[in-house]
Amino acid sequence: MVEISAKDVMTLRARTNAGMMDAKKALQEAHGDMEAAGELLRKWGAGRAESKTSNVMKEGLVGGKISADGKLGVLVRLGCQTDFVARNEGFQKLLQDLVDLAFTHEVSTPAQLNAVPYSDGSGRTVEAVIKELVGGTIKENMAVTGLARYKAENGLVGKYVHHNAKVGALVQVDGSSEDAVRVLLGEIAMHVTAGMPFVPLAISREAVDPAVVQRERELAAESIKNKPAAIIEKIVSGKLDKFFADNVLLEQPFVKDENLRIRDLLAQSGKAVAATLRLVAFARFKVGEV
Repeated sequence: MVEISAKDVMTLRARTNAGMMDAKKALQEAHGDMEAAGELLRKWGAGRAESKTSNVMKEGLVGGKISADGKLGVLVRLGCQTDFVARNEGFQKLLQDLVDLAFTHEVSTPAQLNAVPYSDGSGRTVEAVIKELVGGTIKENMAVTGLARYKAENGLVGKYVHHNAKVGALVQVDGSSEDAVRVLLGEIAMHVTAGMPFVPLAISREAVDPAVVQRERELAAESIKNKPAAIIEKIVSGKLDKFFADNVLLEQPFVKDENLRIRDLLAQSGKAVAATLRLVAFARFKVGEV
């Protein structure tokens, strides 16, 4: 058997983040060839990662980034199984690397980000790097479970991430690039992050999934089915109005002032900058949610 030096083991560990025994075993099987050993570790890591893909990722972190001019923003959720791993420096660095990659590449889904070359110059994809970490140092399931990337041509993008990095939101408003819009974006992103009174389903009534609206209509009608048709329609209409007020972002009461609706904030800021502002997109990612 080829004699493997401690220095070679440490060098391979530094390159791959593998454990000491795994690095030594790979070097032995590769007869001391550093490149071949690294390839073995990558294969082993991928194999181990596949065995963990059924494990539920209830923990993780959310991170985001906004360009200096406010025209581009990204929000990424990286999931894992335990909070212990989420607080690991390596996990946090990976999240930041992924945020930077999502910022510099035109990606809009986790799958697209997974196909991007990782930033270490190795030629490996994001997916390959994550699989190696899962099978190597992390040893539990881990994946990008949420990604949003907005680019505004005639407006701005803003974000808010809670201090514990467990939930955050990304919001885009078109119509103006004035500083007042930056403030507005921060307020709306904070509101969406809070999820109160409910996490919004859509920006407007028209954007709510018709199947969801129909279900609410049927539930409302079922509870009063013995009343006259005209009365049923009136009551159902009222219940739907309440549903929209609770679940449509523009109609929700602002989390910091229930006397104001989000549409009121939009109108106030629009008046301040002498422009018609439109809320065109939002995303909210919370750790542990699908």
